[in-house]
Amino acid sequence: MEPNSRMSEITGNLKNDVKDLLSESANIVTGFFKRGLCTVRAVADKWKAFAQSVSSAADELMKPPFIEGPEAPAVSLHPAAEPIVTVTESQDRDFPVGKQMPLSEANEYVRQIDARRHEAKGAPHMVKVKIDYVQGDSCDRYWLPLEIGSGRGGLLEQMEQHLAYYRADPERIMQELDFSKVDAKYREDFRAVFLPFVQESINDLNCHLLPYFRDHCNITEMKRTAEALMPAMGESGQARYKQELENKTTMLRQRVNSGELKLLPRSVQARQDTPQQAAQDKPPQARQSVRVRLEQIKAKQDAQAKQPDRARHVPSRPKLK
Repeated sequence: MEPNSRMSEITGNLKNDVKDLLSESANIVTGFFKRGLCTVRAVADKWKAFAQSVSSAADELMKPPFIEGPEAPAVSLHPAAEPIVTVTESQDRDFPVGKQMPLSEANEYVRQIDARRHEAKGAPHMVKVKIDYVQGDSCDRYWLPLEIGSGRGGLLEQMEQHLAYYRADPERIMQELDFSKVDAKYREDFRAVFLPFVQESINDLNCHLLPYFRDHCNITEMKRTAEALMPAMGESGQARYKQELENKTTMLRQRVNSGELKLLPRSVQARQDTPQQAAQDKPPQARQSVRVRLEQIKAKQDAQAKQPDRARHVPSRPKLK
């Protein structure tokens, strides 16, 4: 065999070996986010750094689907969008694959169906969802396994319990993540890179992403509370109030997405899955922040609506002679 042919064969074998390694490591990393242990963008960035440390030609050899493909985060979300929940895997007729809902609607829907099934003592069904959202200048995606009918509550309550399970015993991560499939030559490096990453990610999800999701649900609840005031207004007042409320809701969601506004203090643990719990746990100043703004909108609209009426109906005082 000619020397050049031999070198080409060796190079080709090396590329195949590296490609196999990258493929297997990508499969393991996919398991991280599909178990709800990290977001897709965070683990994609970490995997790219690992892949580049293995081979400078990693980008040419492979791009896993969580970087360029169906598992990559959506890129077309509006800066003021509420997170969107999509069912990806399901054994439950009430959660068909492809079903989409805004996060706040999905949170309530999961709670209602879970409670109904639990009361009927039916067998729990496993459902997996992905949550697309925008934070800062980038979109991301979080996958979450749910159990419908076990009495575990709404979507965010189940997310809290899911994270608490791993936070209580970090060794559970090792028990569920199989590093043995990674080539022995790179196994320790892989473990050194990804195990601390997953542990840190679980804490980050609990302290940052979960409160962020709850902020969006609280905005929806406060909007509903404000909408309950509308029947007492006249038709013209309702139209103005509704538009102001929509504008205010959009502004709040955009500020939450950008990181400018946080409705829940970071010290409040993620157990506020109902409006009643949220009201009890928030300090007075935090409870009032958005509600006061909504009440100010109503007061302004009431003042504008009543001012002409007072001018027409209040009798003028007689002139003094």
